[in-house]
Amino acid sequence: MRRAPDGTALRSILLAAALACAPAAHAAPAAPAPVPTDTLRLTLDDAVRRAMERGTDARIARARSEAAHGRVHEALSAALPQLTGSVNYTRTFSSVFQGVSADTVFGPLLSNSPFAAENQWNASVTASQVLFSRKVGAAFSAARVYRKASEADEREARARAALAARRAYHDAAAAGRVADIAAETLAQARAHLGDVERLYRQGLRAEYDWLRAQVDARNGEPDAIAARNAAELARLQLKRLLDVPAAQPIALATPLALDDERVPVVTDDAATPQRAALESAEQNVLLRRRAVSIETADRWPSLSASATLSHQAFPHDWFPEQSQFHRDLTGALKLELPLYLGGRTSAAVTRARGELEEAQATRDRVRQDVAIELEQARQEAHRALAALAARRGTAALARRAYSIAEVRYRGGLSTSLELADARLQLRTSEVNEVQAVRDYLDALDWLEFARGSAPPVRYVPIDQLTSTDTGDSQP
Repeated sequence: MRRAPDGTALRSILLAAALACAPAAHAAPAAPAPVPTDTLRLTLDDAVRRAMERGTDARIARARSEAAHGRVHEALSAALPQLTGSVNYTRTFSSVFQGVSADTVFGPLLSNSPFAAENQWNASVTASQVLFSRKVGAAFSAARVYRKASEADEREARARAALAARRAYHDAAAAGRVADIAAETLAQARAHLGDVERLYRQGLRAEYDWLRAQVDARNGEPDAIAARNAAELARLQLKRLLDVPAAQPIALATPLALDDERVPVVTDDAATPQRAALESAEQNVLLRRRAVSIETADRWPSLSASATLSHQAFPHDWFPEQSQFHRDLTGALKLELPLYLGGRTSAAVTRARGELEEAQATRDRVRQDVAIELEQARQEAHRALAALAARRGTAALARRAYSIAEVRYRGGLSTSLELADARLQLRTSEVNEVQAVRDYLDALDWLEFARGSAPPVRYVPIDQLTSTDTGDSQP
């Protein structure tokens, strides 16, 4: 005879059964997806492509465009034939005809009719078609215009996402280059400190030179840390824009430099803008005009036709047999005349016309904004090019001056103060040159966005830029 389990064994069995039957909601939460640790190599084109695919604004515009396509099909469906089917079951628990005896003449008739039958089944198919309706046609036309406006908005959003990606990429590349310059300057100051300390120990340099070299080296440390932090923040901004996890390392494969030391100079910036925003504004005006037509169409009659094929059964049992169904076929024409709707149509037309005037004013404002933005982009391109030419020349002079200062200091012809000043000027001029390159590339990207197309350019060696190229020529 098998012995019954004791209390401990019984509790163990119950606990195992409870764990096995526990709902999934009480299970431990799933661990988050691991963050990729491999370095993501990004070129400028990769960043632009990723921003247009994963950027928030681009995704919203793409979703609106898809919704617009759905609205077009939805509006078209109102003009196409409609076919619906239904199956209804009705159970009568109490009826005023239940007292009629089945032996009478009306008894069998009532039991096989919707009046006194306990079980009623009705399977029907209805087909309908709109024969005349101005509102359906106006709605379909408005949906098509809305789709075009949404597609223009999507193109504008993609262009803005590309511009933002280019700027963020240039900012990250420039910040990284500035951090490298700060690190190089700090390394130069520390190397100079080592030389001065060695000469001071030998009695060839004064204590003032040694103290001055220490001050210069220590002053460079906060600048290097700040530049490194700025570079990391710029990379985080780029990751956020490109939907890259913050913990995933990235490598910028496109350097912030001019190809073969040649500058793209715009040759013809007097062009009519071809912005998608202009097309979107025009389509919105057309959409509001279609809306006026839709509201006005409520004053017109509408005509539709329909046909219904139904099979009815009134079984004594719950479920009928096939032989118990009776066919019924009907057809109808429906003419609707809006005689009086309480002034709703007039109010709706007034509202639609007001929205049309607002859309027209918005279109005119968009035209003005695009024209102003284009002119600002042109002026910024000229300014940035002039600044690039000036910063480039200044950086070359500063590098030459620092090399001479090093030779003079080693020969005892200058002081450490002059060398530190030359080093500071070199760092400042190199940082300004990097920022000038970034500003000019951003200006070209902005000009392309403002125009709606890439401007024609010719490539000029950076050391051969003239006042005519930079727009500084006097009349």
